[in-house]
Amino acid sequence: MKALLRSLPIVLLGLLLLGLLASATGYVLRQLDLLPPTRVSMAAGSPGSAYHDTALAYRAILARDGIELEIIESGGSVENASRLAAGSADIALVQGGIALPEAVEGIAAVQLEPLWIFARDATASDPRQWATQSVAAGGEGSGTRLVADLLADITGAPALGRAGARALGGAQAADALLDGEVSLALFVAPADARYLASLLAADGLGPVTLEHSEAVSLQLPGARLVTLPSGILDYARSRPPADVELLALETRLLAQESLHPALVNRLVHAVLEVHGGSGMLPADRDYPSATTAGVEANAYAAKLLEDGFSPLEAFLPYWIVAQLNRVLLVVLPALLLLLPLLRVLPALYGAILNRRVYRHYARVHEIDAQLVNEGSALGQAQLRALREELDGIERKLLRANLPNSYRKQAYTLLHHLDYVRRRGDELLLEAAG
Repeated sequence: MKALLRSLPIVLLGLLLLGLLASATGYVLRQLDLLPPTRVSMAAGSPGSAYHDTALAYRAILARDGIELEIIESGGSVENASRLAAGSADIALVQGGIALPEAVEGIAAVQLEPLWIFARDATASDPRQWATQSVAAGGEGSGTRLVADLLADITGAPALGRAGARALGGAQAADALLDGEVSLALFVAPADARYLASLLAADGLGPVTLEHSEAVSLQLPGARLVTLPSGILDYARSRPPADVELLALETRLLAQESLHPALVNRLVHAVLEVHGGSGMLPADRDYPSATTAGVEANAYAAKLLEDGFSPLEAFLPYWIVAQLNRVLLVVLPALLLLLPLLRVLPALYGAILNRRVYRHYARVHEIDAQLVNEGSALGQAQLRALREELDGIERKLLRANLPNSYRKQAYTLLHHLDYVRRRGDELLLEAAG
């Protein structure tokens, strides 16, 4: 019973470690859902918009693995964020600067969306001078409309207000500008948006650098300045004739936190395939990126974007590899926490066993010192009591439950104890004579 009590700290520590490992394993097993869903929903823009075209490209790529992408048409980024918040979409494209629900993660920052200002008058750089212009400032629910509202607050330009601007965006706004129905139009869109091609190629139209663009970029949430290089549209005709500074926001592919890891794996594949090429803006080379501003990145997606895909995908189904990576993301940190404890355990075990021997040394030393310093003054009864105490320590050592590797310390103490006992026996003989 005493041996069991002495081993109790080791047993309790071992049970604690086993409990931690069992908890981590149980968590992983509860989270595992090996077979991925065959269907995922995505909030995109309206047909003809850049977001909708991107969703169509994703759909074709996901279909290779038997995954059906349901495209939910929307007014744009603002509505997409609302659908994520309501749980009516699994994934969505959302531009930077838009408030997001808590339970979403970033799969990737996929591209830049500059604010394009096209005007027939290339000098129309100050929004406060647009009062006489007919302005198309994005449809309801779109990211363009949101940016126009923010610009109206920053610049104080009435032409950008809800009462002054027309609720046209995307292809409709581009057609209205080409047909002369509006004289100025705003678009928040990637450079390769289909409806921008006709505007970039049109004579008499050109992208405008917003006046005080740097000051505006500091006040517009999530915005940065990028440069459209001179001559990038048409080198021979020097279009544009000078560099154009554009405000730009990141497009982020966002997902519900519960999105299956196998779907995350396939979506990262799609992101790299669709957005991996270089664009006309130098800053396009920074995308896709694992850094999703304003929202926590999905750990697995970030790992894939930064480290690449596992070579195991050449031999195993992607969904198995995705689960293996998911397990490693949970188990490895747990093991890193447990390793120091596992290293301490043998040392703690050794210290407990050594204490069973060395705790007696102090008393043996005290008896030895007493015999040396007070030996001639000690009576027979005192000497016999000290000998009985040494005999008791000897019995405890012989009964101690020690592994063979720790017996050496016990026998060393027994040798020292016997030396002290002989000193006491000599004093006892002298006292009896």
